[in-house]
Amino acid sequence: MTGILIDETTGDLLTGRGGIMTGDSESQTAEAVIITMRGEIKEHPLLGGEAGRMQGGTHDVMWAGRVRQMLRGCGVECERVNMETDGTISIER
Repeated sequence: MTGILIDETTGDLLTGRGGIMTGDSESQTAEAVIITMRGEIKEHPLLGGEAGRMQGGTHDVMWAGRVRQMLRGCGVECERVNMETDGTISIER
C-alpha cells in the first residue's frame, strides 16, 4: 500500500526532494488502526482498535477479531492479530 509517510518519532509528515514523501504505508496504517480510539477519525467513527483500553486491565476476547476486520477494511492484509501478556501486538500475514 502506497501512501504519505509520517515520521515515527514526531508524527510529522516526512518531507524531502521538494515535497511530501510517499512510500509503503501499510505499517503506519496498521498502527493507526490499533491505537486509535473510536470516534477519533470523524469520517469513520466506528474505526479504532482502542489498544490503550486493553492496557488498563480487562482483556476483551473478541478484540483480536474486531481489529483484524478493521485492518482488512483499511487494506492491510492479515490472517491473525495477537496480543501477548506483556502488551506486544503482532500481526500475522
